[in-house]
Amino acid sequence: MVNVRKNPGLKACDKTLTSKPEQRVRVRSRFGACSCLPAIFLVALQNTGCVRSFFLRILLLKGMFMRFVYSLCCTLLLAAHLFACTTAVISGKATRDGRPILWKQRDTGTLENKLVYHTGGTYVFLGVHDLDDTANAEMFMGSNAVGLSIINTASYNLDYQKYKGKMDEEGILMKRVLAECATLADFEALLKETAGKRGVEANFGVVDARGSAAYYETDPFTFKKFDVNDPMIAPNGYLLRTNFSASGIPEKGQGYIRYQTESDLFQWGFLGEGLTVDFILYKATACLRHSLTGADLSGGVLPESAETARIVSFADFIPRYSTTASMIIQGVASGEDPSLTTLWTVLGSPLTTPVLPVWVKYAEQVPSQLYAVQGRPSVLNDASLKLKSRCFPLKVPEGKNYLDLAKAMNRQGTGTLQRLKGVDQGLVLEGRRLLDAMRSGTATVPEIGKSYHMMIKQIAEYYGSYGVQF
Repeated sequence: MVNVRKNPGLKACDKTLTSKPEQRVRVRSRFGACSCLPAIFLVALQNTGCVRSFFLRILLLKGMFMRFVYSLCCTLLLAAHLFACTTAVISGKATRDGRPILWKQRDTGTLENKLVYHTGGTYVFLGVHDLDDTANAEMFMGSNAVGLSIINTASYNLDYQKYKGKMDEEGILMKRVLAECATLADFEALLKETAGKRGVEANFGVVDARGSAAYYETDPFTFKKFDVNDPMIAPNGYLLRTNFSASGIPEKGQGYIRYQTESDLFQWGFLGEGLTVDFILYKATACLRHSLTGADLSGGVLPESAETARIVSFADFIPRYSTTASMIIQGVASGEDPSLTTLWTVLGSPLTTPVLPVWVKYAEQVPSQLYAVQGRPSVLNDASLKLKSRCFPLKVPEGKNYLDLAKAMNRQGTGTLQRLKGVDQGLVLEGRRLLDAMRSGTATVPEIGKSYHMMIKQIAEYYGSYGVQF
C-alpha cells in the first residue's frame, strides 16, 4: 500500500532570507581552474643553468601541459553544460484560458533537487533548491501566496563594467523576490534598490496575479525589461530565453541551438494546438529534436526493446543529462485566488520523472515524497535519478553526452518516456479536477489528501514497473 506521508520537515523549513567581466572570469570563479598555467613555466625555469636544460625541462613538462590543456577544455565544456537552462514567459493573451505561464527547464551540476516551503518572509512561497543547500538560501524557480512567480537563466553575453563583488547570486535574489514582492512593480523597485550590490548576470522571467509578464535581462548594475504583453516586443504574446540576452553582445553567450529548437517548437505550437501546460509538458520538456543537425530521436525506426542498446549523441537538446527539474507555472485569471497559481512540477529528469501539481495555498498537503527530509533526497527525486542512470549507461565523464535511446523509447513501448506520457496524462487529469474544485471553493483538505494519495500511487506504479523502489 502506498501512503502519502505527512511531511515531517515542514516545521523545520527555512524561515530566513538569503570593464565587462569576461566569461572566463565566471568560469574561474566557479571552478578555480586557470591559476596553474604560470606555475608550469615557473617550474621549468627554476634552477635551470642553461638553455639546453630549460628545453629539456619543457619537454619533460609537455605531458603535464597537455593534461592541463585537456583539463581546461573539459572545465570550459562542463561550465557550458551545467549552467544552462531553457525558459519561456507566456502572456495570458497567448494561452487558451487567458492565464499566463512561466516555464523553466533547469540544468545544473547538482543533480539532486528539492522542493521547499518557505514561511519566514512577508509572503509564504514554494520553490526548488539544490539538495546540498542546507540553509535553503538559494531558490531557482517558484511562486508565492500572492501569485508572483519567478524563473531565470544564466546569461553569458551581457555587457557591463567590472563588478568587484561575488557573482552567481541569482538564487539568493530570487528567494528574496518571492519573500518580499507581490507585483512586477515591486520586483523592479527591488532591482533598483540592489543596483551595484547584486552579483547576477541573468534573464529573470516574472509574472504576477495582475497578468503582468516580462523578462528582465539583469546585470549587477542595470536591467532591461522585455514586456511580454507589449505587441511591439512580443507580437505573439510570448518570449523565450536560454543562456544569452537579447540586449547582450551578439554571437556571445550560450544556448543558441536550444533556443532555435525551442523557437521552432513554440512557433508551431502557437499556430497549432496553442500554448498550454499540456503542450509544454508533452512537447517541450522532453523534446528529442535537434535544430542544428535536424535529428529527431523520437522519429524513424526505434530500437526493438529496452535491451537493444542504441547509444546516441545527446548534446544541445532541450532535455540533457544535466537537466535536474522542470516547472510549468500556470498563473491565475483576473479575479481568481492568486494562491491557486499552479506549479506543475517535474522534480527530476523529464525523461524519467512524472509531473505533480502543487499549490502554495495547500503546501502542507503536498506529499512528503517531494520534500527532502534530514538532508536526504526527496523520494521522488531519488527514484528519478536511479531510473535516469539507466538511460545514461556510460559512467565516464563524457558519457553525459550519450543516451541509450532504447531505455527511453523502443518499439515495444517500454521506454521511460513512452510509459511516462500515460502516467502524466492521468496525473494532469486528476490535478485539473482538483484545481477546478479549488477554484469553485468546493475542495476540502481531506479531498486534496485523497487526490494526492491517488497520484502518488500512480507514480509508485510507474517506478515499480522498472523495479525502482518508491
